[in-house]
Amino acid sequence: MSLLPALSLLVLLTGAGEPAWQQVARDDGISVLARTPEGGAVSEVKATTLVDAPAHDVWRVIRDYTNYTKTMPYTEESRVLASEQDGKVILFYCLVNAPLVDKRDFIIRIRDESDWKEGKGFLKTAWTAATEGAPPEREGIVRVKLNTGYWLLEPREEGKKTFVTYYLYTDPGGSLPKWIADKANKTSVPDVLRAVRKYATAAKK
Repeated sequence: MSLLPALSLLVLLTGAGEPAWQQVARDDGISVLARTPEGGAVSEVKATTLVDAPAHDVWRVIRDYTNYTKTMPYTEESRVLASEQDGKVILFYCLVNAPLVDKRDFIIRIRDESDWKEGKGFLKTAWTAATEGAPPEREGIVRVKLNTGYWLLEPREEGKKTFVTYYLYTDPGGSLPKWIADKANKTSVPDVLRAVRKYATAAKK
């Protein structure tokens, strides 16, 4: 039997011309994949894990933007700047104070892209960097200009658990060397996923 049909299908599934995802870490039930886009200086990062909580408990943590200072690592400020389409679109500001680097802030426009009905389907929120409606840059704080990502929540085990995917493509900017920025991204993504898992399972209890 010819291998050509199978190879053609593989090309369609992986995306013609796109670099392949490579596993860069697997620990604490979290798998981390990365790939560098053509001509890119930093990697796209994607982490997955199975959370022992229903999708709506995970969703509640992800969407609780004003409490990110309590739930998300290194978050110093977090606030919703605007809400449109009955909360389906959110303009969000966040200031991050991570160790050993200057503070950084970003503004993102978040869209609810869920397809969910009666406990089936998926919950998804996706974002891109925003400039319209953004507050002015502040002295001593680096404004992150590239920030794209999503959360995807898929029910497992009759809705008792949730398979979570967190994708992020961002460049911290400033004078941070690209290789350090790349390493920081690959570390921060699983840290955020651990935080979400922690608070989602606590809500279950």
